[in-house]
Amino acid sequence: MSLVHTLYPRHRLPTGEQCPACTDPVCLVVCLPPAAGRHLLELVAELVGRLRPHVSAPAGLLDATHFALWHRPNPTETRLLVLPAPDADLPEVTWCAGGPIGLLDLAATAAQLRACAPRDIDEWHTIVTGTEAARPWWRYLDAHHADPARYPAEQAMAEFEAQPRIAAMATAAADSHGGRFAADMYGPGLEALHTNDPNVYADYQAGLLTFADGLVTLDGQLIIPSFTPVLVEQTLAERQLFHDRAGSHVAALDPTTLLVAVRCMQ
Repeated sequence: MSLVHTLYPRHRLPTGEQCPACTDPVCLVVCLPPAAGRHLLELVAELVGRLRPHVSAPAGLLDATHFALWHRPNPTETRLLVLPAPDADLPEVTWCAGGPIGLLDLAATAAQLRACAPRDIDEWHTIVTGTEAARPWWRYLDAHHADPARYPAEQAMAEFEAQPRIAAMATAAADSHGGRFAADMYGPGLEALHTNDPNVYADYQAGLLTFADGLVTLDGQLIIPSFTPVLVEQTLAERQLFHDRAGSHVAALDPTTLLVAVRCMQ
């Protein structure tokens, strides 16, 4: 199996073909009115109603590891959060599927990523030392889509993977059992790394972790980063615009408004 194939969901191919019996799971963050004292089943019913206009299977799974809290919530906070659970390895971290905006530590998450970004970029430079800047996968895919007959998908994949920097990253990922570079690090994440700006890289990571594949606004509109749900096919510019729009919407909401992460089908 080629590197490019590993960057895609198992049932979606880089050529755009899909398994007829499969659908793409996406993670959407949904804004809901304040829900003090609301039962979890009521919350799920409201989520289904808000997701129904946008996805084929609105009854998804609450993503209990989407939001990181950088403290142990007290009993009052715990009652307001959605499926909170302490991290087994990091006692100071709690994960949850959502809760009131004011309790979700979004600013703390961004600060943590800003603190880690210089180290992450330095480690990446060590891995790719001596190699030229690489073009992200989406550029090769765009060239294929522009003229499939003259530039077939197989050639696009081969030329993308032949780039020395991409080969070095893929080797490092294999050595660390695939845990070092996620799929986006060959698309918009690669562009963020190439800026050599820790703030750009950290802001990209924070937006990706917070808003995932899309945001359902409080008035029911769906904001998404791109026409394609496949992260490695998206550009850094698309992600930045999406993160800015989603962030501006959330920042303008009352801090008691709920954000809930749901994995559902398109």
